[in-house]
Amino acid sequence: MNMLEKIRNKFMGNPVLRRLWQIVRIPLAIILVLFVGLVIYRIPVVMERQKTKEVVEKIHSQKLTLADVSGERLPPEPDPVLKDATIEGIDANNNGIRDDVELVIFKLHPDSARIRAAELQYALALQMYLINVFNSETLVAAIQQENRGFFCVADATTDKSPDAQSKEVENLVFNTAAREKKYKDIFDNYMTSYKSLQGSHCDVELKSLPN
Repeated sequence: MNMLEKIRNKFMGNPVLRRLWQIVRIPLAIILVLFVGLVIYRIPVVMERQKTKEVVEKIHSQKLTLADVSGERLPPEPDPVLKDATIEGIDANNNGIRDDVELVIFKLHPDSARIRAAELQYALALQMYLINVFNSETLVAAIQQENRGFFCVADATTDKSPDAQSKEVENLVFNTAAREKKYKDIFDNYMTSYKSLQGSHCDVELKSLPN
């Protein structure tokens, strides 16, 4: 007989302890079941908090690069059938900007790196609505990046107003009914108060570009 069996036999052989066990075992079982249920209930909440933290960090860390502006990383033309088949679209060079949008911006502004930089950054920010937003915290992060992109467009604007220049990008990014609906739905479902980010508007300093 091992030590645990000896302790158990001694415990059960004591009428007072045995009676006490009979009284408390059902409440203890209920408490245990409630505790396990609470842990199971909290698992999705904890997982969503962790996912939210990771996505917010991703939204704020993804930046336009000089290579994006210069065209060193231009993607190939996407399949015309597939490019609008999903809300997310195609991003073959994995820079956060949809390939069809990126290529059109280069075609529209071949002679101005500053306009390309601003519009590409704005397109990157708008694309985040379509692929990264799933609650209020991620929406706020996306709005903050959109605001930076819009003000960068304003800084780069020459012959057009900032609104016209930004609208050019918005029409490219939200170019299907499904994408427009996704954009509208996330604001309807998750909009909340927020503060704008401080600091530079542009990921790539416009003054560092030749034109």
